[in-house]
Amino acid sequence: MERRHLAECGSTNTEALAHLRQGGGPLLLSASRQTAGRGRLGRAWHSEAAGADAALTFSVAQPLPATLDLSGLSLAVGCTVADALEPNGNRIRLKWPNDLVLDGAKLGGILIEAVPLPDGQRGVVIGIGLNLRPLPPDADRSAFASGHAALHILDPAATPASTLDRLALALRGLLADFAELGFGPWQAAFSRRDLTAGQRVRIGDQTGTARGVSVRGELLLDTDHGLVPCSGGELSLRMA
Repeated sequence: MERRHLAECGSTNTEALAHLRQGGGPLLLSASRQTAGRGRLGRAWHSEAAGADAALTFSVAQPLPATLDLSGLSLAVGCTVADALEPNGNRIRLKWPNDLVLDGAKLGGILIEAVPLPDGQRGVVIGIGLNLRPLPPDADRSAFASGHAALHILDPAATPASTLDRLALALRGLLADFAELGFGPWQAAFSRRDLTAGQRVRIGDQTGTARGVSVRGELLLDTDHGLVPCSGGELSLRMA
């Protein structure tokens, strides 16, 4: 897999999608600074409040078969990132469908986008943003509705380069395995770090109790009308 680093760009996901549209192969693209980073549902990704080297932002681009079911991919990515950063603990939890949470505050997020390609292929881009350093005491915290956690709490020596090195190999293996096996093998791993299991949550206009995830990565919502499987898509989960 080619690795490329940019001093600055609008969004590593945007650049990676363009790379795939132009016929490029597997790519890991990182940037020191994003000026238009984004998360799910059109939200902005804020990473500059703590200064240079305070965050790691990167994207992994991979052509995959167009017939591959991508359901649960963001959960498998979350499991892979969490296990790479904290192999023997459970302080990093996963909030369905795309957030990494450390000690109750947001550590990072995942954004998966896809683009059609010729010859029965589909270009898949996995964008990841991680907070590395805590916010300074005088930082404006209003942009961080889910709180702000930093990897330095677990690993004070973590840098963007060292963290990317830890994640690159794990993510490459994830993509190879997911292309063959789908989400199923990560179902138990997600359950071990599931932030909302057993909690009252709201998804879209439905409220119920989160009962883990299905073999396809759907959140299972226990409602007054029975167990309802919820897919990621444009739905967002909130604590009820």
